[in-house]
Amino acid sequence: MPLPDLGQVADSLQQRIPDLGMELQRLVRSIPPGRVVAYGDLANSLGDSVASRWVATYLLLPDGPVAECSHRVVRSTGELGLYYSGDVTEKAVKLTQEGIMARDGRVDLDQFRCELPATAKPLATLKAWQRDFVVPRAKNVELSDVTTIGGLDVSYHGETGVAVCSCFGADGQKLKYHDVKSLPIRFPYISGYLAFRELPVYLELLAEMQANERLPDVLLVDGNGKLHPRRMGIATMLGALVGIATIGIAKSRLCGTLLHEDLKVGTWGPIVASIDEPHEVLGYALLPHGKTKNPLFISEGYAVGEEAMRSLVDRCFAGHRSPEPIYHADRESRRIASTL
Repeated sequence: MPLPDLGQVADSLQQRIPDLGMELQRLVRSIPPGRVVAYGDLANSLGDSVASRWVATYLLLPDGPVAECSHRVVRSTGELGLYYSGDVTEKAVKLTQEGIMARDGRVDLDQFRCELPATAKPLATLKAWQRDFVVPRAKNVELSDVTTIGGLDVSYHGETGVAVCSCFGADGQKLKYHDVKSLPIRFPYISGYLAFRELPVYLELLAEMQANERLPDVLLVDGNGKLHPRRMGIATMLGALVGIATIGIAKSRLCGTLLHEDLKVGTWGPIVASIDEPHEVLGYALLPHGKTKNPLFISEGYAVGEEAMRSLVDRCFAGHRSPEPIYHADRESRRIASTL
């Protein structure tokens, strides 16, 4: 089946990703003097409490667009939390000037908390998109058809993302070429939403590779595939959007339960949805060699079966923790990002 026009796919995806920073700014500016909200209140208004950490980090930016009113955001316990200036006393003074007294370092939320305006809950919309995303039916890749294996990774310099696809031969050991794309990144890192941060730059990169007839047969993606709370990690979404077989290679476990904690080098340890559902295997933990105690977490992305996944990943190790295509993509993207 011919691949879609990846330039059009990239444009379509970009239009669906919200400007989360602008929405957060609108919410923070809506807090009137003499009132406060909690970081979690803002995250819930955006559609997911998991965004609380990002909200707190965003409000600590010293040159942030809502610095003048960020003192009105406190912790769920009423504790003041940190302040962008580094001086929490300054935060307390600003609140006092607005009539909010902090007693023992806490604000009385029952008295001073306010309701935030209704929002479209953009994170809830993205979560529903992942949950309801229809993965096209596709024939799994045949090992005999694989002549190139690509590794995808992205590094950052400020708000710029540098994506690299490092293409190797079928043996997974010989580097053939790198392709690179740099792009401003609009979406923040929020656990479970990595796809919406990195898919735009990956799609732009792959669109250029398509135009130059340099697309690999299989992509190893730095991130999760099926091993995801909504079974829709970046590797799965990317593969389904572009029509290329993908495998997710993550450095941390996002969900699931490892059946056997005593991993042995080279053994693929099953990760299941829960102990109560031991037959639903989401992915595998793998210790690639004895030099590391930290396993990789590998899962099917798109159009690849378990046997092919194991064979393709195993052939790509050469002494590093990551498979060679991802190791080199990470190394190259970091090198380029450091020069920006």
